[in-house]
Amino acid sequence: MSNDEKLSIFFIVVAIRALSLGSIKRDHFEKNMTQKLYNMIKKEKLINMTFLEWLGTATKANGDPLSQRTIEHYYSGFEITSKEMLQEGVISKSLFEMNLNELDLAISLILNTPSFKTKDSVGKHMYSNALKRYRCYLYLNSDLGIQEEIEVAAIKEDMSITATEKETIIKARRGQGIYRDRLLEKYNHQCIMTQISLSQVLVASHIKPWAICNNQERIDVNNGLLLSATYDKLFDSGLITFTKDGRIKLSRLISKENAQKLNISNNVEYNIDYNVNMEKYIKYHNECIFVG
Repeated sequence: MSNDEKLSIFFIVVAIRALSLGSIKRDHFEKNMTQKLYNMIKKEKLINMTFLEWLGTATKANGDPLSQRTIEHYYSGFEITSKEMLQEGVISKSLFEMNLNELDLAISLILNTPSFKTKDSVGKHMYSNALKRYRCYLYLNSDLGIQEEIEVAAIKEDMSITATEKETIIKARRGQGIYRDRLLEKYNHQCIMTQISLSQVLVASHIKPWAICNNQERIDVNNGLLLSATYDKLFDSGLITFTKDGRIKLSRLISKENAQKLNISNNVEYNIDYNVNMEKYIKYHNECIFVG
Protein backbone atom coordinates (compact mmCIF):
# COMPACT_ATOMS: atom_id res chain seq x y z
CA MET A 1 0.00 0.00 0.00
CA SER A 2 1.35 3.44 -0.96
CA ASN A 3 1.86 6.28 1.49
CA ASP A 4 -0.94 8.21 -0.18
CA GLU A 5 -3.31 5.28 0.22
CA LYS A 6 -2.36 5.11 3.90
CA LEU A 7 -3.13 8.81 4.30
CA SER A 8 -6.42 8.29 2.48
CA ILE A 9 -7.36 5.64 5.04
CA PHE A 10 -6.37 8.06 7.79
CA PHE A 11 -8.78 10.69 6.47
CA ILE A 12 -11.54 8.09 6.20
CA VAL A 13 -10.95 7.16 9.83
CA VAL A 14 -10.93 10.82 10.83
CA ALA A 15 -14.27 11.37 9.11
CA ILE A 16 -15.93 8.29 10.63
CA ARG A 17 -14.67 9.04 14.13
CA ALA A 18 -15.67 12.65 13.85
CA LEU A 19 -19.20 11.81 12.74
CA SER A 20 -19.61 9.77 15.90
CA LEU A 21 -19.05 12.79 18.15
CA GLY A 22 -22.05 13.57 20.27
CA SER A 23 -23.98 10.51 19.15
CA ILE A 24 -21.99 7.47 20.27
CA LYS A 25 -19.01 6.95 22.54
CA ARG A 26 -15.64 5.99 21.16
CA ASP A 27 -15.72 2.43 22.54
CA HIS A 28 -19.16 1.90 21.02
CA PHE A 29 -17.89 3.29 17.72
CA GLU A 30 -14.89 0.95 17.66
CA LYS A 31 -17.09 -2.08 18.35
CA ASN A 32 -19.38 -1.14 15.48
CA MET A 33 -16.70 0.06 13.07
CA THR A 34 -16.76 -1.55 9.65
CA GLN A 35 -14.71 -4.71 10.18
CA LYS A 36 -13.12 -4.64 6.75
CA LEU A 37 -11.83 -1.09 7.24
CA TYR A 38 -10.65 -1.80 10.79
CA ASN A 39 -8.73 -4.89 9.66
CA MET A 40 -7.12 -2.91 6.84
CA ILE A 41 -5.93 -0.26 9.27
CA LYS A 42 -4.64 -2.82 11.74
CA LYS A 43 -2.84 -4.71 8.98
CA GLU A 44 -1.05 -1.56 7.86
CA LYS A 45 -0.16 -0.71 11.49
CA LEU A 46 -1.73 2.74 11.31
CA ILE A 47 -3.07 2.26 14.84
CA ASN A 48 -0.69 2.11 17.84
CA MET A 49 2.43 2.48 15.71
CA THR A 50 5.61 4.01 17.12
CA PHE A 51 6.54 7.61 16.37
CA LEU A 52 9.34 6.43 14.08
CA GLU A 53 6.93 4.18 12.17
CA TRP A 54 4.41 6.99 11.92
CA LEU A 55 7.02 9.34 10.48
CA GLY A 56 7.62 6.69 7.84
CA THR A 57 4.01 7.01 6.64
CA ALA A 58 4.23 10.78 6.22
CA THR A 59 4.62 12.43 2.84
CA LYS A 60 5.72 15.73 1.42
CA ALA A 61 3.10 18.04 -0.09
CA ASN A 62 3.82 16.55 -3.53
CA GLY A 63 2.97 13.06 -2.26
CA ASP A 64 6.55 11.78 -2.14
CA PRO A 65 7.58 9.98 1.08
CA LEU A 66 9.95 11.66 3.51
CA SER A 67 13.55 10.63 3.06
CA GLN A 68 15.07 8.35 5.67
CA ARG A 69 17.44 11.17 6.60
CA THR A 70 14.53 13.57 7.24
CA ILE A 71 12.72 10.95 9.32
CA GLU A 72 15.85 10.39 11.42
CA HIS A 73 16.33 14.15 11.86
CA TYR A 74 12.80 14.63 13.19
CA TYR A 75 13.08 11.67 15.53
CA SER A 76 16.50 12.59 16.87
CA GLY A 77 15.43 16.25 17.16
CA PHE A 78 12.51 15.28 19.35
CA GLU A 79 14.65 12.91 21.41
CA ILE A 80 17.33 15.56 21.95
CA THR A 81 14.73 18.16 22.94
CA SER A 82 13.25 15.78 25.50
CA LYS A 83 16.64 15.09 27.09
CA GLU A 84 17.80 18.72 27.13
CA MET A 85 14.55 20.15 28.49
CA LEU A 86 14.56 17.48 31.20
CA GLN A 87 18.12 18.38 32.14
CA GLU A 88 17.25 22.09 32.29
CA GLY A 89 14.24 21.39 34.50
CA VAL A 90 11.74 22.79 31.98
CA ILE A 91 9.88 19.46 32.09
CA SER A 92 9.73 16.90 34.89
CA LYS A 93 9.67 13.73 32.80
CA SER A 94 10.49 12.53 29.31
CA LEU A 95 8.27 13.80 26.51
CA PHE A 96 7.89 10.17 25.43
CA GLU A 97 6.17 9.40 28.76
CA MET A 98 3.60 12.19 28.56
CA ASN A 99 -0.06 11.97 27.66
CA LEU A 100 -1.55 14.49 25.23
CA ASN A 101 -2.55 17.02 27.90
CA GLU A 102 0.89 16.93 29.52
CA LEU A 103 2.55 17.27 26.13
CA ASP A 104 0.47 20.34 25.24
CA LEU A 105 1.58 22.02 28.46
CA ALA A 106 5.19 20.99 27.85
CA ILE A 107 5.27 22.28 24.28
CA SER A 108 4.01 25.66 25.41
CA LEU A 109 6.81 25.85 28.00
CA ILE A 110 9.51 24.55 25.67
CA LEU A 111 8.70 26.93 22.81
CA ASN A 112 9.19 29.84 25.23
CA THR A 113 12.48 28.58 26.68
CA PRO A 114 15.39 30.84 25.54
CA SER A 115 17.89 28.01 25.01
CA PHE A 116 15.40 26.09 22.88
CA LYS A 117 14.43 29.17 20.85
CA THR A 118 18.08 29.78 20.01
CA LYS A 119 18.71 26.14 19.07
CA ASP A 120 15.51 25.98 17.02
CA SER A 121 16.38 29.15 15.11
CA VAL A 122 19.84 27.82 14.23
CA GLY A 123 18.26 24.51 13.23
CA LYS A 124 15.77 26.26 10.92
CA HIS A 125 12.82 25.27 13.15
CA MET A 126 13.46 21.55 12.79
CA TYR A 127 13.16 21.04 16.57
CA SER A 128 9.82 22.83 16.92
CA ASN A 129 8.51 20.98 13.86
CA ALA A 130 9.58 17.70 15.44
CA LEU A 131 7.68 18.61 18.62
CA LYS A 132 4.50 19.38 16.71
CA ARG A 133 4.78 16.27 14.56
CA TYR A 134 5.03 14.20 17.72
CA ARG A 135 1.95 15.95 19.08
CA CYS A 136 0.04 15.11 15.90
CA TYR A 137 1.20 11.50 16.20
CA LEU A 138 0.16 11.32 19.85
CA TYR A 139 -3.21 12.94 19.14
CA LEU A 140 -3.98 10.32 16.49
CA ASN A 141 -2.88 7.47 18.77
CA SER A 142 -4.47 8.61 22.04
CA ASP A 143 -7.75 7.46 23.53
CA LEU A 144 -9.41 10.87 23.53
CA GLY A 145 -12.40 9.51 25.42
CA ILE A 146 -10.22 8.59 28.38
CA GLN A 147 -8.44 11.96 28.18
CA GLU A 148 -11.79 13.71 28.34
CA GLU A 149 -12.94 11.74 31.37
CA ILE A 150 -9.72 12.57 33.24
CA GLU A 151 -10.19 16.27 32.49
CA VAL A 152 -13.86 16.22 33.48
CA ALA A 153 -13.07 14.40 36.75
CA ALA A 154 -10.56 17.12 37.67
CA ILE A 155 -13.20 19.82 37.15
CA LYS A 156 -15.73 17.93 39.25
CA GLU A 157 -13.24 17.76 42.13
CA ASP A 158 -12.33 21.47 41.94
CA MET A 159 -13.83 23.00 45.08
CA SER A 160 -13.04 26.58 44.00
CA ILE A 161 -15.89 26.76 41.47
CA THR A 162 -19.64 26.38 41.88
CA ALA A 163 -21.71 23.45 40.62
CA THR A 164 -23.23 25.68 37.92
CA GLU A 165 -19.79 26.78 36.73
CA LYS A 166 -18.64 23.16 36.67
CA GLU A 167 -21.58 22.17 34.49
CA THR A 168 -20.89 25.03 32.05
CA ILE A 169 -17.17 24.19 31.80
CA ILE A 170 -17.76 20.45 31.36
CA LYS A 171 -20.33 21.05 28.65
CA ALA A 172 -17.86 23.34 26.88
CA ARG A 173 -15.30 20.49 26.95
CA ARG A 174 -17.83 18.28 25.20
CA GLY A 175 -18.79 20.97 22.72
CA GLN A 176 -22.20 21.45 24.32
CA GLY A 177 -24.18 23.95 26.35
CA ILE A 178 -23.79 27.72 26.29
CA TYR A 179 -20.38 27.53 24.60
CA ARG A 180 -21.80 25.63 21.61
CA ASP A 181 -24.91 27.83 21.49
CA ARG A 182 -22.77 30.97 21.30
CA LEU A 183 -20.63 29.54 18.49
CA LEU A 184 -23.73 28.44 16.57
CA GLU A 185 -25.07 31.97 16.86
CA LYS A 186 -21.76 33.60 15.93
CA TYR A 187 -21.35 31.52 12.78
CA ASN A 188 -25.02 31.43 11.79
CA HIS A 189 -25.28 27.68 12.48
CA GLN A 190 -22.87 26.88 9.62
CA CYS A 191 -19.41 25.35 9.30
CA ILE A 192 -17.04 28.19 8.44
CA MET A 193 -15.45 26.08 5.71
CA THR A 194 -18.28 24.17 4.07
CA GLN A 195 -21.37 26.17 5.11
CA ILE A 196 -22.92 22.84 6.13
CA SER A 197 -25.76 23.52 8.57
CA LEU A 198 -26.47 19.95 9.66
CA SER A 199 -26.18 20.29 13.44
CA GLN A 200 -25.31 16.61 13.96
CA VAL A 201 -21.90 17.10 12.30
CA LEU A 202 -21.08 20.60 13.54
CA VAL A 203 -18.42 20.73 16.25
CA ALA A 204 -17.79 23.60 18.65
CA SER A 205 -14.03 23.35 18.36
CA HIS A 206 -11.60 24.97 20.79
CA ILE A 207 -8.70 26.83 19.16
CA LYS A 208 -6.44 26.56 22.19
CA PRO A 209 -6.95 23.04 23.61
CA TRP A 210 -9.45 22.89 26.47
CA ALA A 211 -7.08 20.93 28.73
CA ILE A 212 -4.51 23.73 28.93
CA CYS A 213 -6.96 26.63 29.18
CA ASN A 214 -7.99 28.35 32.36
CA ASN A 215 -11.69 28.15 33.18
CA GLN A 216 -12.48 31.51 31.55
CA GLU A 217 -10.75 30.50 28.31
CA ARG A 218 -12.64 27.21 28.27
CA ILE A 219 -15.99 28.93 27.82
CA ASP A 220 -14.76 31.95 25.83
CA VAL A 221 -16.53 32.06 22.46
CA ASN A 222 -13.42 33.80 21.06
CA ASN A 223 -11.54 30.53 21.66
CA GLY A 224 -13.78 28.65 19.28
CA LEU A 225 -14.56 27.89 15.66
CA LEU A 226 -17.59 26.09 14.27
CA LEU A 227 -16.35 23.31 12.01
CA SER A 228 -17.90 20.24 10.44
CA ALA A 229 -16.51 17.07 11.91
CA THR A 230 -13.74 16.16 9.44
CA TYR A 231 -12.29 19.67 9.48
CA ASP A 232 -12.52 19.80 13.27
CA LYS A 233 -10.27 16.74 13.45
CA LEU A 234 -7.83 18.23 10.97
CA PHE A 235 -7.72 21.42 13.04
CA ASP A 236 -7.38 19.66 16.41
CA SER A 237 -4.55 17.47 15.15
CA GLY A 238 -2.65 20.47 13.72
CA LEU A 239 -3.00 19.50 10.06
CA ILE A 240 -4.67 22.83 9.25
CA THR A 241 -4.70 26.24 10.90
CA PHE A 242 -5.99 29.74 10.18
CA THR A 243 -4.33 33.15 10.14
CA LYS A 244 -5.96 36.20 11.70
CA ASP A 245 -7.49 37.16 8.36
CA GLY A 246 -9.02 33.70 7.95
CA ARG A 247 -6.56 32.27 5.44
CA ILE A 248 -6.15 28.53 5.82
CA LYS A 249 -2.70 26.94 6.08
CA LEU A 250 -2.20 23.28 5.22
CA SER A 251 0.38 21.03 6.83
CA ARG A 252 2.91 19.43 4.54
CA LEU A 253 1.58 16.13 5.89
CA ILE A 254 -1.45 16.63 3.63
CA SER A 255 -0.56 15.63 0.09
CA LYS A 256 -1.90 17.55 -2.91
CA GLU A 257 -4.12 14.60 -3.77
CA ASN A 258 -5.67 14.49 -0.30
CA ALA A 259 -6.03 18.28 -0.28
CA GLN A 260 -8.04 17.99 -3.49
CA LYS A 261 -10.22 15.26 -1.99
CA LEU A 262 -10.82 17.46 1.04
CA ASN A 263 -11.48 20.45 -1.24
CA ILE A 264 -8.97 22.66 0.59
CA SER A 265 -6.10 24.82 -0.71
CA ASN A 266 -3.46 26.94 0.96
CA ASN A 267 -4.30 30.61 1.58
CA VAL A 268 -7.99 30.36 0.72
CA GLU A 269 -9.77 32.89 2.92
CA TYR A 270 -12.69 31.91 5.17
CA ASN A 271 -14.84 34.14 7.32
CA ILE A 272 -13.79 33.31 10.86
CA ASP A 273 -15.39 36.54 12.12
CA TYR A 274 -12.07 37.58 13.63
CA ASN A 275 -11.80 40.07 16.45
CA VAL A 276 -8.87 41.16 18.58
CA ASN A 277 -9.92 38.85 21.44
CA MET A 278 -9.25 35.85 19.19
CA GLU A 279 -5.64 36.88 18.56
CA LYS A 280 -3.98 35.03 21.46
CA TYR A 281 -5.83 31.81 20.61
CA ILE A 282 -5.05 31.93 16.89
CA LYS A 283 -1.42 32.73 17.72
CA TYR A 284 -1.24 29.75 20.06
CA HIS A 285 -2.63 27.36 17.46
CA ASN A 286 -0.27 28.68 14.77
CA GLU A 287 2.80 28.36 16.98
CA CYS A 288 2.11 25.37 19.22
CA ILE A 289 -0.32 23.07 17.36
CA PHE A 290 0.03 23.54 13.61
CA VAL A 291 2.41 21.10 11.89
CA GLY A 292 4.06 23.16 9.17
